Amino acid sequence: MVRQCKAFILFLVRIGLLLGLANPLVTSASCPSACRCDGTFIYCNDRGLTSIPTGLPLDATVLFLQNNRIKSSGIPAELRRLSNVEKIYLYCNNLDEFPTNLPLGLKELHLQENNIRMITHASLAQIPYIEELHLDDNSVSAVSIEEGAFRDSNHLRLLFLSRNHLSTIPSGLPMSIEELRFDDNRISSISEQSLQDLINLKRLILDGNLLNNRGIGEMAFINLINLTELSLVRNSLTSPPANLPGTSLEKLQLQDNHINRVPPGAFAFLRQLYRLDLSGNNLSSLPQGVFEDLDNLTQLLLRSNPWQCTCRMKWVRDWLRSLPSKVNVRGFMCQGPDKVKGMAIKDLTTDMFDCTDSELLPDV
Repeated sequence: MVRQCKAFILFLVRIGLLLGLANPLVTSASCPSACRCDGTFIYCNDRGLTSIPTGLPLDATVLFLQNNRIKSSGIPAELRRLSNVEKIYLYCNNLDEFPTNLPLGLKELHLQENNIRMITHASLAQIPYIEELHLDDNSVSAVSIEEGAFRDSNHLRLLFLSRNHLSTIPSGLPMSIEELRFDDNRISSISEQSLQDLINLKRLILDGNLLNNRGIGEMAFINLINLTELSLVRNSLTSPPANLPGTSLEKLQLQDNHINRVPPGAFAFLRQLYRLDLSGNNLSSLPQGVFEDLDNLTQLLLRSNPWQCTCRMKWVRDWLRSLPSKVNVRGFMCQGPDKVKGMAIKDLTTDMFDCTDSELLPDV
C-alpha cells in the first residue's frame, strides 16, 4: 500500500512538472531569473533586457520594466494573460511602436523616452480601462495620431505627451480627461473645437510651445468649466488669452512670454484664482483696477518686467498698500524713470510719481 501511495505521489509530481513546463504562468510562486518578485510587484528593470521575460506570476499587479533595451518585437503574447496587472513601467526602452499584448485591465502605462511615433485606435482599444497614459519624450506628431484613436478610451484621465512633435492639440480626446500635458512641443494653434468637449479637464499644461494670440481661438477655453490650472509658460503671447474660464480657475501661469499689454478686463470674473504669474514679460504698466475681481488672490508674481513707475502706476502703489497680509506680491520693482530705478513701487512717495493733471485721467 505504501509503495502504491509513493508511486501515485510520484505520478502527481511528474504531471505537475509537465503542466508547469506547458504553462509557465500556472503558479504565482514562479519568478523569472532576470527579475525580482516582491509579492505582486515584479522588478525586471535595469537588466539590459531586449524582451519581456516569460513566466511572470499570474497574480502580478505591477511590472517594472524600465531602463532596459526592450524592443516592440520583444513583448510576448502571454503578457495579455496577466489579468491582474494594472500598472506597467516601460519607459527608457527601445520601443518604436505602441506595445501590443497588453493586459486587458491595465490602468496605468508609462512609455516615456522611447521612439513611439503612432497612436492608433487598435493600440488603445486593447486597453479600454486605461486611466493614465504617459508618452513623454517620444516622436508622436499630430498626423501620426489616427483619427478616432481615443474614441473607446472612456476611462482616460491623464494624457502626457510632453516633448513630442505635436503642432496642434490631438482631436477626439475623451470627455473623461482631467489632465493634459503638452509642454515642449511645436503647438502653434488651438482651435475652438479642440477643447470644447473636455468639461472635466482640470489641468492643462502648454509650456514651451509656439503659441501666440492669433493662434488661439477666441473661445478656445470657454467650455473648460472645471479647469483649475492653465499654464502657458514660454510661448509668444503678447497679452493674456481672451475669455478665460472663470468658474474654477485657480492657477494661471503666463511667465516668460512677450506680454506687453493687459486689457482692463483680462482677469474679470476669475474669482477663484489664487496664483497669477506674469513674470518675465514686457510689461511697463497696468490698467487701473485690473486685479479687482481676484477675490481669492494670494500669490501675484511680476518679476523681470520693465515697470515704469510713472503716474499711471500710482494706483498700483495704493492698491498694494491696501492688500491684506495674506496676499503675497513679488516683482513690482521700478525700472524707470531713473530717479526711482531699483525701488519697490510700494515704497514710493506720491511726489515721486510726478503726476500732472492729464495723467490723472482714468485709463480707457
